[in-house]
Amino acid sequence: MRWLKLEEKEIIVDILTVANAISRAGKELLNDVLEKYNISFVEYYMLRHLEKNPGETQYNLLKYTMLTKSRANQIVSKLEKMGYLEKKTEMVGSLLKKPLYLTESGKKIVVEGVDDIYENTIKNLSEEEKFKYELYRSKMVEILMNMRLTLGTMTPEYLKK
Repeated sequence: MRWLKLEEKEIIVDILTVANAISRAGKELLNDVLEKYNISFVEYYMLRHLEKNPGETQYNLLKYTMLTKSRANQIVSKLEKMGYLEKKTEMVGSLLKKPLYLTESGKKIVVEGVDDIYENTIKNLSEEEKFKYELYRSKMVEILMNMRLTLGTMTPEYLKK
């Protein structure tokens, strides 16, 4: 087995550090929306995931997050009580499924969050910077997809595009 040099091993730590900084910046950019609707960053992420994947089940949500089953249940219950998502009951063959869908209020929150982030970031980039950003984003998604497979979680399809 080939042993990596220390510098090569540190690359992943550097990538995770940058990803963490970007995550913190994202939380800051979303802060107004999070406060306005009394939700957390994780809850916003769940709404965003459901906006891109309507009809996703709670069980499948666990594959895309690092949440425990009980924490996912708490978040879904809270968002359902707040009127941001709804759980429908469907029979698929002989199985009873309860897919999740955003309500109009839930969709509004996601759009406001995306708009806030766009207004404070991408909108202000030059065309060259936007191109470099897309290259970086694509590479990060590829790296994170490989890491998530190792960790047992999946990368949402919409990020792969």
